[in-house]
Amino acid sequence: MAIENELKSLIINKSKSIRQFSSEVDIPATTIQSILNNGVENAGVKKMTKICNYLGLDIDALADGYIKEKTVSDIPMTVSEINHIKKYRSLSDYDKETVNGLVNRLANKPSEFVQIMPPIMVPFYGHIASAGTGQFVFDDIPPEMIEIENCMENMHVDFAIGVNGNSMEPTYSDGDTLLVKKQDSINFGAIGIFMIDGEAFVKELGNGVLISHNKDYEDKPIDENTICLGKVIGKHI
Repeated sequence: MAIENELKSLIINKSKSIRQFSSEVDIPATTIQSILNNGVENAGVKKMTKICNYLGLDIDALADGYIKEKTVSDIPMTVSEINHIKKYRSLSDYDKETVNGLVNRLANKPSEFVQIMPPIMVPFYGHIASAGTGQFVFDDIPPEMIEIENCMENMHVDFAIGVNGNSMEPTYSDGDTLLVKKQDSINFGAIGIFMIDGEAFVKELGNGVLISHNKDYEDKPIDENTICLGKVIGKHI
């Protein structure tokens, strides 16, 4: 059980306790304790991927029975990183020196720990969720895949969707891309994607109504045909 003991030490060093770590990675503490007690080889791939991503570990190495931190060479370059390299190569020598100095200064800040993680890929649906008069839902629309930041908040994102209209201003504006977790209900005061008579809206859930933040728009009453498609948990920058 040497590898499990080492993994437990990394978890404690990272989050102070297994319970706190379980909250951060959204895996029950009993499940994590079972993995540590019964061996990582008996754990599900999805759970171990979440654990390794959060700890910055190479999951292939863990499957082979040893602990190894991810390095830059283990992580494929994103489209954005490739584009940055192309731009860098077009700079003058003087400008390259300026960029090098800035990168070195930021990378060597002693108070910061920078962990390079591959981005999360999620399906993106264009201007579909209306913040105005309504848009048809997107079940039959093939999405494109976009990259979002690999962080704990985004681990719950199931899809991204574009906003069409201004009824949710100033919170969300026309053209914004919202990050959504699929669920069939949300709490009062939360913002979600709702389907009404075959059309999708982004609104705040109120008591019996869907609330528009732009007071130029009336709230929409909730009835038996109102369906919650998911909770908006952030905006893609």
